[in-house]
Amino acid sequence: MTGVGADAHLLVWLYERGARGEGDLAGPEDFPEEWRRRARARLSADLNNLVRKGQLERRFVFRRGSFYRLSRAGELEAQRLLHLRRDPEGRQQHARDGLVSAASRASYSPTIGLEAFLAMPQSQVYGESLTPDEVRAAAAFLVERGLATLHEGDARHALKALLTLTGVGTQCAESPLSVKDFLMQNGHLPTYYTHVEGGINQIGTGNTQNNHSGFDASHFAAFASQVLADAPRVAMTEELRSQLVRDASHLQEESTGPAPEPSRVRRAMDGVLESLVRHSTDSVAQALHETGRSLLS
Repeated sequence: MTGVGADAHLLVWLYERGARGEGDLAGPEDFPEEWRRRARARLSADLNNLVRKGQLERRFVFRRGSFYRLSRAGELEAQRLLHLRRDPEGRQQHARDGLVSAASRASYSPTIGLEAFLAMPQSQVYGESLTPDEVRAAAAFLVERGLATLHEGDARHALKALLTLTGVGTQCAESPLSVKDFLMQNGHLPTYYTHVEGGINQIGTGNTQNNHSGFDASHFAAFASQVLADAPRVAMTEELRSQLVRDASHLQEESTGPAPEPSRVRRAMDGVLESLVRHSTDSVAQALHETGRSLLS
């Protein structure tokens, strides 16, 4: 499974450091001591990689060594990552990927404690820790999709639960795909399920039902039309713009048929939101993303 590496964390750290007024140049003594002490070689490799990608500029200062600053491309990428850090669905995808990755690397069996996971690097979303509730929700998702099982243990302490990957979950971990892409490739697209019992939302295989209440496909069709109209104004590469147009066209197709199926419409909506949040920090894209998210709330 691939994931966001330390180079992304570096971009966000440099961007936030500059925003705090601590200067746009960072040198050997400015990086967190933990990074320098535990992974000096890795830090150097990540910095060199960002320079090669054009997201960092390097300047050599006599007797002080190399200093780094964000290029314009690096600033845009950091802004995009920060937008992802604020996005609830982006955080959930990060939590799911992190749990699968951490469990797959356990010593004796593909098992990870939810509480232990919160202390691991995989629980960090570009420098900000996931919340316990986000980790629990991610674990429930993995169980529902058949990628893991959950041993609750002490019911009074939900984070004491142990998550163990199933055979399918192990295949996901060993693939180069994220959890979302793995499920999509294997025909298990995300769906929206809720079961209400005693006023409490519950998630899980065998006790779920589709929630179609209040579903109006015309709202999604109107949103798809809005995205198609605004796509030329979004600041992104032509390749990514084409992907956004394809996703919006698919949403329009699913939401304008004779009998739109709610889960299919919402799956198509996921694709549009994914394109918007992952491909641009442009104000038009952000406004469209917020509008789309409101349709799912």
